[in-house]
Amino acid sequence: MRYSLIIILFIGVLSFSCSKENENVEDPPNLAYSYAGLNLGSYIIYDVDSHHYNLPFNIDTIIQFQIKEEVNAAFTDLEGDEAFKIIRYQRDFVQHPWVLIDVWNAKITATNYQKVEENLRLIKLVFPVRENITWNGNVKNVLAPQTYEYVSAHQAEQIGVIAFDSVATVTQFEDVNLVQERLYQEKFAAGVGLVYKKSRNVNNAFDSSVGLWLPDVGEDVTYTVNSYSN
Repeated sequence: MRYSLIIILFIGVLSFSCSKENENVEDPPNLAYSYAGLNLGSYIIYDVDSHHYNLPFNIDTIIQFQIKEEVNAAFTDLEGDEAFKIIRYQRDFVQHPWVLIDVWNAKITATNYQKVEENLRLIKLVFPVRENITWNGNVKNVLAPQTYEYVSAHQAEQIGVIAFDSVATVTQFEDVNLVQERLYQEKFAAGVGLVYKKSRNVNNAFDSSVGLWLPDVGEDVTYTVNSYSN
């Protein structure tokens, strides 16, 4: 009876310990890494809305087109890590052929997702993916430090016409007021990669005819996923 009681107590302590450990378990690494969407042969097509303001010169232009990013090939980079070549294409209309515009590259390390855009290496994501975590997105380049932040993580969200089970939102910079609007934000879907991108850099002016502050000079560019293959 005495030994039975000892065994029962031991099992109880072990169960409690395991329960506490499970409370602190991080997301499986493959889930976090899958937000990068770096699968060989995968691609994403974006609908791009590019709105340009220059109202002092009576210019208010909206340009719409599509961008395709394809993970084209794997290679070993100068740091000895596996990296992937990303081929970027553009077309003005669906019926038009794709035109090559860029060759970028990207890689996943144990702690982050790095992407080289226009010869600038950016830390797009850090692992684990957790709300309110911040990091310097420019730590791998010569630009001034810039604080990125997960403002939400692992949230179901509809981007355009596609519903995703798990989306992480990264705000790269935000300074919005009546006079100016600076917002740079990206959304990543698990198993897919980048599914939304907003780059808004606009100066506003007060329009006395309507009593509102309205866009005056600047641009607002939005990428929204149209389709993908992973």
